[in-house]
Amino acid sequence: MYERPLIKEMCVTDLTLSKTNPRFPKSVKNEEEAILTFFELKKVGPKKIEAIIQDIIETGGVLEDFIVLHKDNEHIVYDGNRRLTALKLLLDNNSELIKDMYPKTYSYIENVKNTIDVRNLILYAKVYTDPEAMANHVIKIHSGEQLGAGQIRWDFNEKDTFSAQFFNKPLNIGNLIYKKLEQTPNKKQIYNKIKNNSYATTFERIFNYSDIRTRIFKLERGIKVDLEKDEQFNKVCEMIEYFLSQEATVADVYTAEMASVFFAGILPISTSDSRRVEPNENASDPKVIKENPNNKPTNTIDPNNNAGSKNFYNEPYRLILELKSNRKVIKLYNDLNLIELIDSATDTNGEDLKNNVSFYSENNYIKDNVFSGNAPVGTYFVQVKLESNGISISKSLEISVLLPSKTINIEQPKNEFFKSIAAFTEGEVKISINNTVNRLISEIQSLGNAQDYRYMIASSVRQLLELSVDKVIKEKALKNHGNPKQNLKFLIEFLSDKSLLNQICNGENKLKYQATKNLLGAIESDILYDYLNLITHDSYATVYDELVERVNLRVTPILVVFHNYLHLD
Repeated sequence: MYERPLIKEMCVTDLTLSKTNPRFPKSVKNEEEAILTFFELKKVGPKKIEAIIQDIIETGGVLEDFIVLHKDNEHIVYDGNRRLTALKLLLDNNSELIKDMYPKTYSYIENVKNTIDVRNLILYAKVYTDPEAMANHVIKIHSGEQLGAGQIRWDFNEKDTFSAQFFNKPLNIGNLIYKKLEQTPNKKQIYNKIKNNSYATTFERIFNYSDIRTRIFKLERGIKVDLEKDEQFNKVCEMIEYFLSQEATVADVYTAEMASVFFAGILPISTSDSRRVEPNENASDPKVIKENPNNKPTNTIDPNNNAGSKNFYNEPYRLILELKSNRKVIKLYNDLNLIELIDSATDTNGEDLKNNVSFYSENNYIKDNVFSGNAPVGTYFVQVKLESNGISISKSLEISVLLPSKTINIEQPKNEFFKSIAAFTEGEVKISINNTVNRLISEIQSLGNAQDYRYMIASSVRQLLELSVDKVIKEKALKNHGNPKQNLKFLIEFLSDKSLLNQICNGENKLKYQATKNLLGAIESDILYDYLNLITHDSYATVYDELVERVNLRVTPILVVFHNYLHLD
């Protein structure tokens, strides 16, 4: 049974910022350094601190209780450090600390700090004297749903409904569509199709696009779709039924242009009811073509009434874009040439238009038509677009980046460590750097309930990396930079040399050149080592899932590269 906290009223001057915050790359010496570190963190930074200050001023206090450890006559905050940083900057002349480096935030604080009396503000804290009880509380707050034991975050619709209930804000159109369909007897079949799916945000996106509202609903700019008007509600239902019939997802309508392409066959509201444009009919938008699932055009276009004359049968000019698949799975660190996914890119004249195809995604992982293997594990939506003679056709592509199923040992490990990490290798991978490394790996893999031993594993993983770095430096007679962190940084840069990389890829474990290059290019050695250092010295920061991810995505691949390098003549 854990200690129950004492709930106390406290002042900002009673509370101390944590100097070992898990967000920090390393421990800090004092509160001033802690404040500056928050400003340097990408996840926090000056803008988010300003947002917290604004919230404190608007609410007249701090809504969440601080979680505090009473130790050595100090009340150290372990949850609420960003809030406490904001409060400290509003206190006295503390903002002078950021004046030179963050002048905009300094000016903002100076302008608003007199609007609230921070020194006399009553704060509420849950105070522990037992470090383990405090840590149990904090880790549960930051560990997600935990099968329902933790906080289950509201989705967009739930937040929207709550805001409408208490802040007199109108519901978004996605939510209104659900409610309207549920209450309309003759539309119940549509509601039954969507009620268990979270389409509200997708509908919100579709029916707020300007082109959809002006072209299909014939609304003036700025006027929203009105579900209380029968003709508009019926058109919404027609578009939803079409969306469902195509088994579409948000990826098909992610941008305004994609939505226009997707719904190009839907007639405007003023035309005869519920009729889509059929082949050889004129579409309302002469610049866009949408294909149906069988790759047969739903409308065809004859720009300037002359492009079609090139065709023997004088058919209207149209584009044909076919993909080998609209879903593709790739392994981590392995690039994907997107051009290879095009089955056909042509027109009615039979011209090869593959060079006219472009690819677009909202991230920076596409360059020269190659989707980079450096993309983290996850799902990405790519728009594939073909343009020629003033018209265009577009399709969506879903790319999933996954860990492979290979392991570093033939024996199946009893836990998630050292699994699914050989994305850049040919065949089975084994690591034999030295007996100590092998023993540590075997010990970690043999743990049946690894989560209970995560602190021991954290320490072992750091030892693994340091032993391997040390062995490479010594056996290859390389320059020793004095500590494992600097040596790791040096080795990653050193091993990225093209000629050496070629040798490594042909070492004992056959490695793929481009994938290995991607791996080394993606490693931020400073961040990796600082993380390992943190989890080793501060067990409260050892989040199990994050530890597994670091080991599988970063540490073990480096061990494989080191192993190959050590076996080179």
